[in-house]
Amino acid sequence: MEVMIVICVSVVCVLLYSFHKKNVEYIKKNSICLNKILNLNSRQNFNVFDTSQTFCKNCNSKPQYDNFNINNYMNGIIDENLDKYIKTLEVLKHNRKQHTSYQNQFNSIMNYNYNYNQLTQNTILNEFLFKALEKIECEKIKLKPALEFTIYVSVFYTSPKGKNRYNKRYQINSGNIEYYCNECLKARRYKQSAKYQRALMTDKLRYQVLCRDGHRCVLCGASARDGVKLHVDHIIPVSKGGKTELSNLRTLCERCNLGKGSSYNPNGYN
Repeated sequence: MEVMIVICVSVVCVLLYSFHKKNVEYIKKNSICLNKILNLNSRQNFNVFDTSQTFCKNCNSKPQYDNFNINNYMNGIIDENLDKYIKTLEVLKHNRKQHTSYQNQFNSIMNYNYNYNQLTQNTILNEFLFKALEKIECEKIKLKPALEFTIYVSVFYTSPKGKNRYNKRYQINSGNIEYYCNECLKARRYKQSAKYQRALMTDKLRYQVLCRDGHRCVLCGASARDGVKLHVDHIIPVSKGGKTELSNLRTLCERCNLGKGSSYNPNGYN
């Protein structure tokens, strides 16, 4: 009995497929809905891009595997390719915005009640079947743009003798990728700030500058033996984009440093 049912269902499917195929060309030629969808599709400019990216991390030890931090790993990945991921997110937003408009127009075209009664009078199709097959063809040509971007991270560890193998997988969607990009931008802006540059002035770096300059003010030559207090000065002030690095640092006495303030002449002596 079950075999007969399967055979009957198969026969019906074959007949329906044959019936559908025979009338597809007629539908394509006469369907108002289908032609409107084709016209709608021709006006779209969805961006095409790879919707996923995979990274693999092989750990050197079990503790490294156990302590793997996906946030730290992703921050490094994003920081190395920040411009690329920002561009991908912009392309994704473009597709999503346009897709919303496209979906509304597509549904409007599909839901309109087209009159095919006269068109189907002299065919083996009735209006109901014509519309049913028309809907199938319209769904086939419906545009399906990329609306998501995902990063997959696979983490592995294999014991030295290969006896134990471990792996775990992380899936980072576009919302989280956008978060990492924003955090990376914040970190980069902070590194350009005066606050960050001043924080780089460690005791060790200050000592290196003093030793290099002979523990004397490079402008007036005064030293601690003359009763002055020595400062380490930024030649280009951090407020004007100066960096806390040896080439931009020098020793000044307190009087010279206070006199200079935050002034800087790019075309003259400083």
